[in-house]
Amino acid sequence: MPIVFIEALAPSILFLSLIVPVVTGYRGKRMSFSMALGWSLFVLSFVFRDIFSLMIAKYFHGKEGAKVVAVDQPGTIAAVFVGWFPALVGHFLGRGMGRLRKFLRSKGKNYDDKEGT
Repeated sequence: MPIVFIEALAPSILFLSLIVPVVTGYRGKRMSFSMALGWSLFVLSFVFRDIFSLMIAKYFHGKEGAKVVAVDQPGTIAAVFVGWFPALVGHFLGRGMGRLRKFLRSKGKNYDDKEGT
């Protein structure tokens, strides 16, 4: 496995951790589901970058490959505490996009208003 692929796996998981809460919020899923999935993927991307990529590079390329892939400052502990924030923002962004779609599909009628109020 080339080192370029090993280095590209963690950002791919990070991208998924930012997109998944938007999609689940857009689809109207519960916020706890979006938060759990987004936080898990966010933390997994940092764990992969800090630990698993070193193990894979060392397995395929030896110590020299592990030196190339190694990061200077690991961020897994920070990701555990901050990982909920991108998921929260993404969920509400997706929820807003879903409401905008419903509003535009209803041809401008406010679908939340009840008559007589």
